[in-house]
Amino acid sequence: MFTTTDRIQPQKLVSCLFMALLGLLANAAVPQAEVVTGEMLLFQDIPRVVTASRQAVTVLESPATSTIITREDILHSGFNSTSELLRFVAGVDLFKASSAGPNVGIRGVNGVQANHVLMLVDGRPIFNPERNSNQYSLIPEFPNDIERIEVVRGPGSALYGSHAFAGIINIITRAPEDIDGIDIMASPGTFNSGLYNFDAGKKIGSLTYKLLGGWTQEGSSGDHGNQVKGLLKFSGELGYSWEPGRRADLSFGVTSGKIAVLPMYSLSDFDQEGVDAFLRGQLAYDDTHLDIWWRHHHSSAVLNYYFREQHHNWDFDNLNVNGYHKFRWLGHETVVGAEIRSAWLGATSYGSWHKQFLYGIYLEDRWSLPWRLNLFLSARYDHHPLAGGTISPHISLVKQLSANQSLRFTVSQAFKHPSYLQNYISQNGQIPGLSIRYAHTGNRNVDPEKIVSVEGAYQLWNTSGLQVTLAAFYNKYSDIIDFKFTKQPDLWTLTYDNMYDMHQYGGELDLSYRFMQGFLVRFNYSYVWKQKKDCITFGPVPTNQINGEVRYHHASGMWVDLRMHWQDDAEYSSGIKIPSAAGGLSGSSPSGVNTVHSIEDLLATFSGWHEMDSYTYGDLAVGYMPPERPWSITCAVHNLFHNRSKESPGSVRPDTTFTGRITWHF
Repeated sequence: MFTTTDRIQPQKLVSCLFMALLGLLANAAVPQAEVVTGEMLLFQDIPRVVTASRQAVTVLESPATSTIITREDILHSGFNSTSELLRFVAGVDLFKASSAGPNVGIRGVNGVQANHVLMLVDGRPIFNPERNSNQYSLIPEFPNDIERIEVVRGPGSALYGSHAFAGIINIITRAPEDIDGIDIMASPGTFNSGLYNFDAGKKIGSLTYKLLGGWTQEGSSGDHGNQVKGLLKFSGELGYSWEPGRRADLSFGVTSGKIAVLPMYSLSDFDQEGVDAFLRGQLAYDDTHLDIWWRHHHSSAVLNYYFREQHHNWDFDNLNVNGYHKFRWLGHETVVGAEIRSAWLGATSYGSWHKQFLYGIYLEDRWSLPWRLNLFLSARYDHHPLAGGTISPHISLVKQLSANQSLRFTVSQAFKHPSYLQNYISQNGQIPGLSIRYAHTGNRNVDPEKIVSVEGAYQLWNTSGLQVTLAAFYNKYSDIIDFKFTKQPDLWTLTYDNMYDMHQYGGELDLSYRFMQGFLVRFNYSYVWKQKKDCITFGPVPTNQINGEVRYHHASGMWVDLRMHWQDDAEYSSGIKIPSAAGGLSGSSPSGVNTVHSIEDLLATFSGWHEMDSYTYGDLAVGYMPPERPWSITCAVHNLFHNRSKESPGSVRPDTTFTGRITWHF
């Protein structure tokens, strides 16, 4: 049982954890029976990834730069949300516009409207087609059920189509036989946050089953009490294998509750409440795979929009079918597949339901060449009813320098379709108290955004404990979609268009080393430079980021984990440029605005460039996982150094928080 309060004194917490660390070190001096932990096994074999290719390959053979967040990483972190762990991955940045769930970017593509990273759960996309944004909070999964997270940096549209623009994040859950019983976890924390859930899984002959359920809530540490998330989640899976390589699975998930949305500009804060559900069927028959899933979403909110209160409802349904076949011939391993999607979306702001039918066909060929060369050739054709057809090629040449070293050169192209909002939104009205009409309209002629990327990478994975990844890239963006604002004396118009082309370059260095059993050190550095454009999509993203971690896991089961994150100053634009020749205003002030000039001042804040300060973020966690015992305990301090810098322009200033966790298996 844990007891928490809404206010803590960081100095006392650090003192308690320091004493626990002293106890851990004292215990380390006592001889213990040697235990091989999962973290040690991680460095003994070169792991395989399944996201960068439709074929399972080692990280040294992968056609894209990949990072694996292991189950040990997740359990040692003490986080109640695995999205926070992404902060410590090279090339990844978090934009905390809301405590209910961060925007996740890769290689400099992040911001208020950023939606350029494809997020998957066991290969199933989770984006919201209204804005094409990833709704991380609505995933019906819990940290205790995640086996690993694969982060792929660089374009992936050649296999996954739209949204795999800057990279892919795939959350891979545990198999039922790995649970083999029931896990119950309670993890309360300060500021009205907590996670309480159970996992049940078992294999009985050829049949497997898994059930998950729980409640997660989060409070704003900025105002010490206001709830920003409260969600009930439930999911399950039933599988049957009748022969090796032949298996059928049926799964479902439901998330219900509310999340707070904290927009930056014309909207006030609001609560979005509703339900998100999916039903999925999968069939694997030797080298043929079929995946069918349906997703339904309904939510509602009251928005203070354009100086008046409006009630909004959002509804969408997606039916997706994806199938592919693998075959081998003359040194080639080839995958051929097709994907179709029927989508329906309705919202009060759109005026009517809109239907879309999208389809794509793709091919990946891995060709084993002499001199230890592997050539990956991938291409995909996608068709959108408004944007038309798009082709996404990908070429990777991987040279095995030795058994544990590789050198890779990649050229690829990716795209992102416009969102429903950018295509269809239609809002018209008059600002109260002013003789000014406004129109917020979609553009059905907008083209997909595109990226051409060139990358070189070196990787070393030494079984003695050293891992090195060094990557450098150049990206050329075209047809970036952003706000287009026009202002006349009696009409303000906001729409969307292909506004900019730009280029970018950068790189990452990722190191990890285990120089004694149970002792792990990690370090990574990310650099990204990009052209300054008045767009909301690409900022604020810092030019430099540094992450570090020191972890010690003793054979007795006691461990300590310290993580550090630093990022430098960042500049951002609101994405709306006010024409200098705009007409004047007429009429009286609306309610809540002192003068007409204050509206002009408000609009003026939309244009120009703003800065965010650099900050340092630290996490310290200690715990005890006794070998071959059914329980574990973890305590963690997040934002260890009490940093008060904002993590996005519109966010609250984060506070120091504390979480405790106890898990019992039976």
